[in-house]
Amino acid sequence: MSNLALLGDIGGTNSRFGLIEMGSMAVRDVEVLKNDNFKGLEEAISHYVEKRGISELAAAAVDVAAPVDREVITLTNRDWTFSAESLRKAARARRFRLLNDFEALAWSLPHIAAEDLVQIGGTVSAKPQVKVVLGPGTGLGMATLAPLPGGGWMPIPGELGHTTLPVVTAEELALKDKIMGKDKFSEVEDVLTGPGLLALYRAVAGKPVHATPEAVLQAALKGGDAAAEKTLDHFMTFLSRLAGDAAMALQARGGVYLAGGIAPSIAHKLQQPKYRAIFEDKGRIADVMKPIPWYVITDKFPAFKGCAAALGAIA
Repeated sequence: MSNLALLGDIGGTNSRFGLIEMGSMAVRDVEVLKNDNFKGLEEAISHYVEKRGISELAAAAVDVAAPVDREVITLTNRDWTFSAESLRKAARARRFRLLNDFEALAWSLPHIAAEDLVQIGGTVSAKPQVKVVLGPGTGLGMATLAPLPGGGWMPIPGELGHTTLPVVTAEELALKDKIMGKDKFSEVEDVLTGPGLLALYRAVAGKPVHATPEAVLQAALKGGDAAAEKTLDHFMTFLSRLAGDAAMALQARGGVYLAGGIAPSIAHKLQQPKYRAIFEDKGRIADVMKPIPWYVITDKFPAFKGCAAALGAIA
């Protein structure tokens, strides 16, 4: 009887798969598949397992960029519809777990190695404490990981991306008005996403020359482009403030973790003292923030660890 488990991390553009032996965290056979090459997620999973001659799996855990609290699920950024049972059958798994992508990232947090984290201030807690993970990408995802009294953890998905954009200065208000219109509600995802970075750049630049979020980010990181650099500074300011808001609201003494494709590329810039100061700036009770650690996750496949943890494959 097979002791193999399939791990899957499914986004709008790519599907990432790997295999582990139950009880191990040594992932093998990692493959990244382009979603455009498949009609649906079941087909992508079947392709992966059939390519390896797998007839049965002990278990499978797959995370998707979509809410999973319904029987029929559609990916947020791709027209793929499926159910947990259809995915289980495609994986040929005896046991199956379907997770939201940030729920999987929350599960991963106790298992990420120190060398796969960039710490931005704070102190590491010696005992289990509430942790929060958030990250800008196509949208802005978020989940909390709470320690249970008897041991273990409980992940709690959230919707931080649809809360109010934390505008503080007159300059930020003017930028918000350019993006969304005067006196209009502006949510976090209007700015703290890939598309939001581009919208922010267009508001900052008098004559924008970059047409994609990737181009704006690369120009800002390279230097020599004042508008792109100022855009990234505003982006990181909003991100630092939002991370601090999450830490304060949830008393995340176990740390706030940044995940996703954008965060690792700006980790070195977030280490500038000004961004930690913004993270901590909570007025008269700012001292509460000082010990809370803030991290950027640099692990290439953190969701695999979360999927394995959710299966009970690791303690």
